[in-house]
Amino acid sequence: MPPTLAALVQNSGLRLSVLAGHSGLDATVRWAHSSELADPTPYMDGGELILFTGLKLDADDRVAMRAYVDKLVSKGVVGLGFAAGVNYEGVPQALVDACRGADLPLLEVPRRTPFIAISKAVSADIAAEQYRAVSAGFDAQREMTRAALSREGPSALLARLASQVDGWAALYDASGSVVATAPAWAVRRATRFVGDAERLRDRPAPASAVVSEGDGGDDRVELQSIGSGRRAKAVLAVGTAAPLGTAERYAVNSAIALLTLTMERSRALQEAEQRLGAAVLKMLLVGEGEHARAVAGQLYGGLLDAPMRVIVAEPASAAAARFAQEGIAAVQSAQAAGPPPVPTASAVRPSSPAPAGYLARAGELCGLTDLAAAAGSPTVVPAASEVARPGGVKASARASAKQSAQSSGARPSTPSTASKQAAGKPPATGGRDGSAGAAAGTGASAASGVVVGTGGPQVDPSDSGRLSRIVWPLEELADAVETAAARNGEAVLVVPDGARLVVLASDGGAAVAGCAEFAGTASAAQPGGRSGGGGEEGLAIGVSAPVGLAAAAVAFKQADQALSVARRRGVALVEHEDVAAGSVLPLLADDAVRAFADGLLRALREHDANGRGDLVASLRAWLSRHGQWDAAAAELGVHRHTLRYRMRRVEEILGRSLDDPDVRMELWLALKATG
Repeated sequence: MPPTLAALVQNSGLRLSVLAGHSGLDATVRWAHSSELADPTPYMDGGELILFTGLKLDADDRVAMRAYVDKLVSKGVVGLGFAAGVNYEGVPQALVDACRGADLPLLEVPRRTPFIAISKAVSADIAAEQYRAVSAGFDAQREMTRAALSREGPSALLARLASQVDGWAALYDASGSVVATAPAWAVRRATRFVGDAERLRDRPAPASAVVSEGDGGDDRVELQSIGSGRRAKAVLAVGTAAPLGTAERYAVNSAIALLTLTMERSRALQEAEQRLGAAVLKMLLVGEGEHARAVAGQLYGGLLDAPMRVIVAEPASAAAARFAQEGIAAVQSAQAAGPPPVPTASAVRPSSPAPAGYLARAGELCGLTDLAAAAGSPTVVPAASEVARPGGVKASARASAKQSAQSSGARPSTPSTASKQAAGKPPATGGRDGSAGAAAGTGASAASGVVVGTGGPQVDPSDSGRLSRIVWPLEELADAVETAAARNGEAVLVVPDGARLVVLASDGGAAVAGCAEFAGTASAAQPGGRSGGGGEEGLAIGVSAPVGLAAAAVAFKQADQALSVARRRGVALVEHEDVAAGSVLPLLADDAVRAFADGLLRALREHDANGRGDLVASLRAWLSRHGQWDAAAAELGVHRHTLRYRMRRVEEILGRSLDDPDVRMELWLALKATG
């Protein structure tokens, strides 16, 4: 226990007597200090025992003593010690009455007890209490370490922590969902602070917040972020009836360290697991499914044994995707080469830390797209035995949501790829550019534009933050997919491939549903998202049909085709099953296509502009009526012979025959492309 006035009175070596304020003897003494000032309160913090002799005070003046005692009480002084037999033979009655009226403990200090002895006693008690707290903290750390290494892992650790702080503890995952509580009855209290946990997660780690001060009979709840990256991997909540003491604080800090070590694996292990995941996916894309299964072992659970989907995501803007691809390659090239010994004139800023966020997650360019392109024709359709079942991602999302709603709680997933690495959200300043790595001279920077040209990659200061803004949505998508999989205990394979993100997930599982949900709320989930879509900060996502292990390469091509359609249509997500359900016309929204259409129809438009007929409208009506002369002429309000004449003029001007179905097709698409 901390030192109290009662403990000092019970110390026989001090020979202290209590003259007033007996009810306040349980007050904790933070320090003992002697002062003869008439008003020592400007130099007090509260919790002190003031020792004085009345040298500069009229201790017999009742008014002066009341004013003196009131000032001390207002500052939080816990007691007075008056030395009898120094300036006064005994303790003045005016002082005794003032302390009794304010219920402030007044101790009589005999002449043979020096003030320094009282100060030493208080100091020794404080040191002993701190030693006890440190010892208790070490004991708690040992207990929680054993708990963290047990089968229950974080759940057992939370149980020990709740016992140490005499309260409750809860752990929230990256999505803000409660994954474990101790004791079990605390789950309802923990759910009240889900929103606070989500807000703390978005702050740069480490971060903490007291979200409830314990007023009105409620617990005092403190939140602590877990993780070593810029973005928290989890949040720890601790609820207690009173503020944490020294021993309790040691226990909480130990729990934070152990949870961080549990969730943050070594960089070497993360890189090794990432390379393993990329190798497994490469084997699948070249048709080595059984070898991939053998290499993966139990790391991805039953992911390779069940129907699966391939998801491919990249920046929605083709120009942004090319820029990001070149930028990531430049960053990695600069890292491999190291900073130049002498900065060149092109250097903009000194070398900064290694890339964080998606750039660190990407690791190296895997070349999956090239492998898939070499694996076979992109138009191959999987056999019926390879297609698991009909039904799209949206149906899977609904089924997963229903299953999640019926479940009683979340549980962690089996370890997935290196995507477990934390990558915090870039700061809001500077266009969300964060602090992704920069290289001096001919190096590269994730916090600024990267230009790859003669002489190697160079930093473009006029394009600050663009690379981070482009790749950040990929990081958010990876987090959303992995969080959804973790909450439902399913495995997922996430492989960053340059400016692309490739995901292998179980069909009908939470990971696929999480991807669909992310796409559905893309404007809210992505930084800088625009409600109307577009912008280089958005994503285009393609999802394959469900396939078996042998058709993984086909699924990759399907996802790639769906992604191209998503970009053309200007939507966030397209399933391969939906590609044929749409129209080919949105695919014509391309500058090259419009330029071709304008060139094809230019001569006809120039003819009409000179007032020599209405060939374009006549051609449109004739084609829309499938070459039926009477129906097209009736629509135009002209005689069919007039329409025949106009079509002959079209053939003469274009130098093409309308009897050719390819010509009719090109003209119709040109008309549609140009409106």
